[in-house]
Amino acid sequence: MKALVVYFSRSGHTRQLAKEIAARCGADLEAIREARSREGVWGYCRSLWDALKRGTPPINAAFHKPAGYELVIIGTPVWNFGLAPPVRSYAQQHAKQFKQVAFFCTEGGSGDQRAFDELSRICGKQPVATFALTEKQLPEPAHKEPLRRFVARVAMG
Repeated sequence: MKALVVYFSRSGHTRQLAKEIAARCGADLEAIREARSREGVWGYCRSLWDALKRGTPPINAAFHKPAGYELVIIGTPVWNFGLAPPVRSYAQQHAKQFKQVAFFCTEGGSGDQRAFDELSRICGKQPVATFALTEKQLPEPAHKEPLRRFVARVAMG
């Protein structure tokens, strides 16, 4: 199955997981990029503000076209117990192109279900699989088996 892993990452945690998923699935990989940086204190404050108001910030054009993939695997960090605004922007822009979707997230401890529910609503589809990884589970041995199960569910479509 031709798959695309698309993600946004501010801290690098979601990027790390996205790379692992893409490698295990043999999928193409694409980062969601914004015109404005979220680095530093002001970037953090802007991230918090956008999350609180459930914003849809401008993002750069996607390199890969989701319509060319049977499955798009979307990754987000959880911000303010929900979906990261750049991921919301991507999903809204491309939802009509998605054939099948799967979702994953990184989080401090909770908010994954709220983020997955919002992505499902935006995409107009139920995911074939979901995977949430807490900060404590980031080291490889802690998430190896749950990640293997997620990839197996994704492969079954």
